[in-house]
Amino acid sequence: MDINAKKKFAPWQYVLAAFYSGQAASTLGTGLVQFALIWYVTFRTNSGLALTIMTIASFLPQLLIALVSGVWADRYDRRWLIILADGGIALASLVVAILFIYGFEHIWLIFLVSAIRSLGGGIQGPAITALIPQIVPKKSLIRSNGIYNTIGNITHLLSPILGAAMIVILPIWAIFMIDVATAIIAIAIMLVLPIPQQDTGKVANAFGVNKKPADFAWGFPGGAVETAGTDDNTLLAENLKTEYVNSEDQCISQALEVDDSGRIGEFKAGLRYISCKPFIKKLMTIYAMFMILLAPIATLLPLFIRRHFGLEVWYVTAAQTSLFAGMALGGVLVAAKGEFKSRIRTIRGVGIILAVLTLSLATLGITNVNIFVFFALVLFLSGVVVPFYTTTVTVLLQENVEK
Repeated sequence: MDINAKKKFAPWQYVLAAFYSGQAASTLGTGLVQFALIWYVTFRTNSGLALTIMTIASFLPQLLIALVSGVWADRYDRRWLIILADGGIALASLVVAILFIYGFEHIWLIFLVSAIRSLGGGIQGPAITALIPQIVPKKSLIRSNGIYNTIGNITHLLSPILGAAMIVILPIWAIFMIDVATAIIAIAIMLVLPIPQQDTGKVANAFGVNKKPADFAWGFPGGAVETAGTDDNTLLAENLKTEYVNSEDQCISQALEVDDSGRIGEFKAGLRYISCKPFIKKLMTIYAMFMILLAPIATLLPLFIRRHFGLEVWYVTAAQTSLFAGMALGGVLVAAKGEFKSRIRTIRGVGIILAVLTLSLATLGITNVNIFVFFALVLFLSGVVVPFYTTTVTVLLQENVEK
């Protein structure tokens, strides 16, 4: 075998690996702190009301900022949105850590920092989703998104384990400092990473230093990577779509002619764009319903465990470990698969499986059967199928929305 025939990775793969490494560090710190905060509020107050306020503070700001964060991800440099959001979260954690060191251990500070962290996450999420196809060629999007989901799920898997340990052996201010340290790592990587600029395609770091001209293909918006071949069936399908696409383009052109200035105007323009794209409209509607129905299960999981199985910390730790272990495995399977014959059928199949598993959880609660192993198994299986759904929807949006 020729030793020179070794597989050579494209530069975009090295950049993507560095980007994922930084985000893994940041996600681990964020997840660890979030889990520790939930248990801190639970142990400190033993109040369902306090846990409800904590939940609202953790999710409502992210929901509200989502109205404009997508517009920001289109309008501004996504790299800097990620850096500033991460930096804002780290700064809030640092300030609260200092206050706790000096004895200001008020529960409302936990609610406040949770709200700030939620805002940062709401800004960071759309920017990361939009940044990935800037780096990754179109043909590698499913595998790359699958790898990203796997990394995120592994960090979520470790978060409850490490968070439970940290809340026992460290003061709460020290746990906040872990979040600050991991954010610094992620920010440092983002500053030096060469990434194609979303408007010009110029490959440079955060300081505008241009790298050696690339003789390889990046992702969007360069559009340098297309499918390797085009057969007669593909050409026929494209021809049949032409009239439909032209009507969409006409609708979009008319929508963009409306003069809407300001952030709210841009948000309205985004809604008009979606209304002109029936497929995107249906996809986003289904995905929104999926997340809305899934959110109460995830949010009330600690309270369900506490009331159904007991007060021991290991119950919640084991349950979340089961869920995220399944999601990590599912992410690995998606990354290994790399492509699906029909993405729509994949979404439908996952929806049916999740419905059956959710009914199993409901039956467990109604019948008052205290079999924790069965409960953990259902969570594990649910975790396995979720990445198939989220990755497929994300890639469909990345491929069908103009950059």
